[in-house]
Amino acid sequence: MHKTILFFSFLFFAVGLSATDYYVAKSGSDTNDGSEGSPFLTISKAASLMVAGDVCYIRQGTYREVLRPANGGTAAAPITFRAFGEDKVTISATEPIESWTLDEGTTYKASADIELDRQTMLYYNGEPMDYARWPNNEDGNPYTIDAMTVDNGTASTIIATELPANVDLSGGYVWYLGAHSGASWTQPISSVSGKTIHHAANDITRWPFNPHNPTVFRNGNRGRFYVFGAKDLLDFPKEWYFDAAADEVFFSPPGGDTPNATTEYAARTHTILTDKPWTVIEGIGTFGGMVEINGDHTTLRNCDIRYGFQVLDEIGNTNAQVSEGSVWVRASNVLVEDNFIEGGSHNGVSVQGWGGVSDVSIIANEIREFNTVGNHSSPIRCRSPRSKLISNTLVGSGRDGIFIPSNDCEVAWNDVSDVMRINNDGGLFYVVGNDSDKNTSIHHNWFHDSFGPDYADGRCAGIYLDNDSKGYDVHHNVVWNISWSAVQMNWDAWNNDIFNNTFWNVQQAMGIWLNGRIQKDNRIWNNYTPIGPWEGQDVADNVISASNPFLDLAALDFRPADDSPLINAGRIIPGITDGYRGAAPEVGAYEANQPGWIPGAPRAGGGGTTSLFNSHGTRVRARVFPNPATDRVFVNFETTESGLLNWRLIAADGRSVRSSQRTLAAGEQSIMLNLRGLPAGTYFFSATLRDAYIGQAIIVR
Repeated sequence: MHKTILFFSFLFFAVGLSATDYYVAKSGSDTNDGSEGSPFLTISKAASLMVAGDVCYIRQGTYREVLRPANGGTAAAPITFRAFGEDKVTISATEPIESWTLDEGTTYKASADIELDRQTMLYYNGEPMDYARWPNNEDGNPYTIDAMTVDNGTASTIIATELPANVDLSGGYVWYLGAHSGASWTQPISSVSGKTIHHAANDITRWPFNPHNPTVFRNGNRGRFYVFGAKDLLDFPKEWYFDAAADEVFFSPPGGDTPNATTEYAARTHTILTDKPWTVIEGIGTFGGMVEINGDHTTLRNCDIRYGFQVLDEIGNTNAQVSEGSVWVRASNVLVEDNFIEGGSHNGVSVQGWGGVSDVSIIANEIREFNTVGNHSSPIRCRSPRSKLISNTLVGSGRDGIFIPSNDCEVAWNDVSDVMRINNDGGLFYVVGNDSDKNTSIHHNWFHDSFGPDYADGRCAGIYLDNDSKGYDVHHNVVWNISWSAVQMNWDAWNNDIFNNTFWNVQQAMGIWLNGRIQKDNRIWNNYTPIGPWEGQDVADNVISASNPFLDLAALDFRPADDSPLINAGRIIPGITDGYRGAAPEVGAYEANQPGWIPGAPRAGGGGTTSLFNSHGTRVRARVFPNPATDRVFVNFETTESGLLNWRLIAADGRSVRSSQRTLAAGEQSIMLNLRGLPAGTYFFSATLRDAYIGQAIIVR
């Protein structure tokens, strides 16, 4: 035994001795030795040399290259790339265009070979511009789509109510959103005759072209469209066009500006591409290209990722879905944690579900503004089994917020809002099923403030278990301010438990569409709503009351008020209501007279892995590390005043599995939580310190 310990101690010591720190700076040279005093110029140079245990520190600046390690690390000695100190580092997939001449009017032109297939894109002042289109994007909002209505059509034509006069649409594209508005598609324009657009025929007997085609009349229309990608359409500020034959780009800047060095084109598809295992990437910004993770055990932490997958719609897509995303995970045991991910035409974080990919954790990220084309893309789209989506804040999507139809997953403590801005018949949480139980838990989430478009029938659900969804455990969620069902179940929905959820300002509590199928073994217990109906095979101990039962609705404090009909009105559900106080559990997502929980990413003000809750101007910060953890975890506190800390570690079923109290002095200090003996899963650290409440999700592996 002593020899074994000595051997491993020597091994770790040897790894530490052999590891090398490399430095990269804009003032460096790749002929240097990469030391702090003699740094490399490029990240690529360091990445070509690094082996297990090595660290690359990157100094401030914009690096126009791809971070791609040549070698992998190990569990004990990963390869690490991180920004130096507080330096702001950006890896950009773009190149500037600096030499412009006036073409005509307010349009300029420049020589450039900017063709990058679907990812051809032009940016100005850090924002994507509009590929020349009609109708124009007059309000600058990609989610309002600025489209024209359709008179009629066939599988291969769109007959428009109006088309731009004297415009050659050869080489252009047509984007179409059907009257159902569930998904869009894009096709190249083969020709135009009068007001008829001709394109390659779609198979309108199969989804998504059935029902999304102009032969279908629904919601008072046959769909809407816009055309783009033709030179003659360039007539509005922010529009651009690329002539591939002449290698010339044409651009009409906003505000009558003259193009300058902040005009950039997408020159590379990626900013980060990892093929090797055990790589850590921390504190780095990216712009204009994908972060693609193909190496197992990769960690992407505290990065600022903007417009990673800003592209044209997939031309001729036959399933309305796209695999890629700003962060595209194609490996197992990957951790995507504490990142800010913003802006993209399709998915935000997309996780592959084939090729053996599994066990992906997406934790404490703020993810904003994705899917501006209105297909089946989402801020988080995950098909990997045994994955965890914990404490994320998601804001803004053309369609769904979270899509995760995978087995044995957990979706908890997320704050999701402002979705379904283009599409209809979707939800803040959306899945489709098959014949098997998914054994997936959706708990302690906020789903809110989302409404389907007014050109359809406004169907945005809170939690949407679509088409044969089975085996979902849905508890302690809050759904409010939506335009359709808080929970919607369609077709053969079986074995779903809907327990202790709170619904407010919804069109209806639950909806079911059988479409000739049969639903069975769905239990609906301990839920609150101001309006029914309750749907299910086993409905019990729910409350329907139009009166506001909450402690402070304006402050989003959904705990029951002292006189609330929710108090002591629920039934005991083992594993769900454990730890309740009083004569019986409360109905709804919160217990009265207990600390509330706030979901979401800490950087967005939520109660995630690093959280900050202030009251009466008192600042208390708490950070959990490591997270995920195995046998122990530390909580580091930063507070301006001393006080008594009372804390509990709560299991997903509400049981308190650890608790204690201690006096904390002002300043920084840590407490250690012993996790030994706890089953793997997600727990919630709940603590009070003076006037501050701290709530943090902790994953135990």
